[in-house]
Amino acid sequence: MDKAGKKRNSALMGNHSQRILQCAIIGAGFAGIGMGIQLRRAGIENFTIFEKTGGISGTWYDNTYPGAACDVPSHLYSYSFAKKTDWSRIYAPQAEIRAYVEDCARRFGVSGHVRLNTAITAAHYDDDKQLWQIITQDGEKIRARFLISASGPLNIPAIPPIEGLDDFSGPVFHSARWRHDVDMRGKRVAIIGSAASAIQIAPKLAGKTAHLDIFQRTANYIMPRRDRAYKAWEKTLWRTFPFLFSLKRAWMAFSRDMWTFRAFRKNSLLARLFTRLSIASMHDIVHAPQLRAQLTPPYQLGCKRILLSDDYYQTLLRADVALHTDGIARITAHGIETKNGADIAADIIIMATGFEATSFMKGLCITGANGKDLHQTLAHRMSAYRGVSYPGFPNFFTILGPNTGLGHSSMILIIEAQIGYILKCIQQTKNGALDVRAEAESRYTRAINKAMKNMVWAGSCSSWYKAKDGSIPTLWPHSTAAFARLMAKPDFQDYEFKDTRQ
Repeated sequence: MDKAGKKRNSALMGNHSQRILQCAIIGAGFAGIGMGIQLRRAGIENFTIFEKTGGISGTWYDNTYPGAACDVPSHLYSYSFAKKTDWSRIYAPQAEIRAYVEDCARRFGVSGHVRLNTAITAAHYDDDKQLWQIITQDGEKIRARFLISASGPLNIPAIPPIEGLDDFSGPVFHSARWRHDVDMRGKRVAIIGSAASAIQIAPKLAGKTAHLDIFQRTANYIMPRRDRAYKAWEKTLWRTFPFLFSLKRAWMAFSRDMWTFRAFRKNSLLARLFTRLSIASMHDIVHAPQLRAQLTPPYQLGCKRILLSDDYYQTLLRADVALHTDGIARITAHGIETKNGADIAADIIIMATGFEATSFMKGLCITGANGKDLHQTLAHRMSAYRGVSYPGFPNFFTILGPNTGLGHSSMILIIEAQIGYILKCIQQTKNGALDVRAEAESRYTRAINKAMKNMVWAGSCSSWYKAKDGSIPTLWPHSTAAFARLMAKPDFQDYEFKDTRQ
């Protein structure tokens, strides 16, 4: 952090001990920055965004591994009020997305509201004062009327409990905590995992390492990415005629709702069509029967995340790359031992093992009215009213809470819908506390669970979508348009209101 940033943080720390924030926001990714922008646009300036890392943009700040890029087309991956017409590629790379979020924060005057390197560890609701008391990792206490968690579900790396992991003599790190100080040239590198991050990393490392070993637990459906750089005339066209850009963006959202989403329904004709396309694209590149068998998923398309790549299969054909599918027995000081007894030497191990998507707000203790513990509540049933509200937690909201994830379109559409909803709740609650009724949350959750039964995610395959009890608290079982309609107007009859003036 520069001197100006430190000075700003110091000033903010002093101010917090003296004043009550209108809103405290946890997380400075797309959700947190977007929430801050809309608060300012609504005339609310008394808010702070607390970010545990040293920079903003969330997952795009954390994930700096080689090849990191979005798997949603870039034209659909920006705020609706800050459309970016000059993306460099069809699928934007990590650094460009991070720069976009940083630019939005500056352009809309939110940067000065962000406190970096400030992890929130606990928040307690004061029933009498109807305020949230928030505690940082340094013990600082901050008071706020509204508490908004915008930390998202994909920020805590998942490290599988593999025997001997601590015994390995070389560097071991997660893809979301990339070690840029580790030189991989001429080294034997092992990648544990073969999903979204692994298929971006492997093509970038192959040819630079002495040998690359990829350990796959389950095969994935991979569709062609068809990525390319945008031409100068295309950027000029969209900049000159912004309505054409808006039409294209609207069409991309509509088509994903109309066709791609329907592939996630059980026994869908579209799912069968996409399955054939995925397998055919793999067979066009991979001709060896054994490798084809290793790369063919044993479950229905969509049950696990569908991946996109233009170069992963080609990487597996290289003489200096090997795919292992017989499972890891243990890690030794100098490599990885598979379940069939093979000993694979390694100098470096990369854990491309995803995130704890169902460990909601892990590391943050939230206590609501009458001492109600949020984690105990969610351990019983991970659910939330419209993904934002929890009975017994007045004036507390989440962006990207339970059952708001997507498998077919841009999460920015979900984020903006929730931001608009939360803003309406804040504006409605001028002098008190808003607490969703337990009956309303239960009714909503029953409807979600009923709809989920018709989706392919409820199949028998194992995925990060599922909780340990087999429920699916991560995904939204309808279109993004349906979510936007749901969030457009809060039903305040589903909430209890307590006025502080009484």
